[in-house]
Amino acid sequence: MIDILIMDDSDQKVGELRQVVTTVLPDGEVNIDTAPNIFEGRTLMQARQYDLLVLDMVMPNHVDEEQSHTAGAEYLDEIYQNQSIKTPLQIIGLTEYEKEFTQQQQDFRDKLWHLLFYSHVDTRWRKDLKQKIIQLHQFKHSLEESLNNRDKYDIAIICALNEEFEQLLKAFNRNEWTYLSHTSLPYTFRTTTINTAGLHELRVIAACADKPGVCATSVLSTALYTIFNVDTIFMTGITAGFTDKNINYEDIIVAESINDYAIGKVVETENDEHQAEIRLLHEIQQIPANRSLISKVSSFMNDCGDYNVHISKTVCGPFVMTSQTIMDSLRQDDRKYQALDMEGFALYLAAHTLEKKALWIKGISDFGVGKDDTHHQAAAYKSARFLYALIRETL
Repeated sequence: MIDILIMDDSDQKVGELRQVVTTVLPDGEVNIDTAPNIFEGRTLMQARQYDLLVLDMVMPNHVDEEQSHTAGAEYLDEIYQNQSIKTPLQIIGLTEYEKEFTQQQQDFRDKLWHLLFYSHVDTRWRKDLKQKIIQLHQFKHSLEESLNNRDKYDIAIICALNEEFEQLLKAFNRNEWTYLSHTSLPYTFRTTTINTAGLHELRVIAACADKPGVCATSVLSTALYTIFNVDTIFMTGITAGFTDKNINYEDIIVAESINDYAIGKVVETENDEHQAEIRLLHEIQQIPANRSLISKVSSFMNDCGDYNVHISKTVCGPFVMTSQTIMDSLRQDDRKYQALDMEGFALYLAAHTLEKKALWIKGISDFGVGKDDTHHQAAAYKSARFLYALIRETL
């Protein structure tokens, strides 16, 4: 939207100026205010920032006053001196008096504005005015686009824990990361640019929730989607694996869907031998990954011989899992589960709700029982390194 103020006491000229403007700018992209004297124009400019001021150099200072041949020039000086006046992006002076045109041309040049000679016969002023409006429209459009893209990133990468985030930065060691903070968010972000094999330049933002669990991940991912206009979020780090002959430590799991077991309840019952056993009663909530991203991973897996990658179902819940009984109970619900973590469902739910894309990629660090830190760093690093290769080669 271009906001224009026409300060002119001639209804005929105002009508002609409106006609010129509306032939250049599309419908709905211009707002035109008018003022028949300096006082009313000043009042409008104190209240609103205009993109363009078209100023008649000979006009009254107040209502019911005679025209003043110095009113326009004096007001032009006042715009620079009176801080209550919001200076427009562009000022175009207009006069039909040859004397004033000759006298004031240099003053306009010195201030980098433009003075046009108005004539009923010679319509060159129309052509010049159209050209200036087109240039202003293009400049305003470029400026708005630049401001809109200032906080827009192509992809985001998140981790739940600081040790995972450290491995992410190591995995992307070819990139220079820049610190970024946001006044309304309690995170320290890192930003970088990745040049892909397809000759795309991707703006990347990364952050660590610094807390495990769905709440922290939900808040962080929602902030990235909404405030930074991210379209796709990847999550890397460590995950527990379900015991399976095909799954080993540090293998990479890509979640084709994530199930939430947190809405159920854990009950203790007696089995046939009258021994107590724990059963997990719940309703499965499942959210699938974005199919285009899964397709890219599937195609890329054939070319990434350095990694053991599995595309499979995963499950998410609020606890650090050390109970083999509960792990077995979950596996009975779906034999296709291969990993369990505490954050994935929050990421996929945020993406699903906001109609965005997300992909969970984590490395196996343990199998639920007998947890230790032996494989943490390697599992987190490999998941991030795989993501780096995936971005470089497929996006």
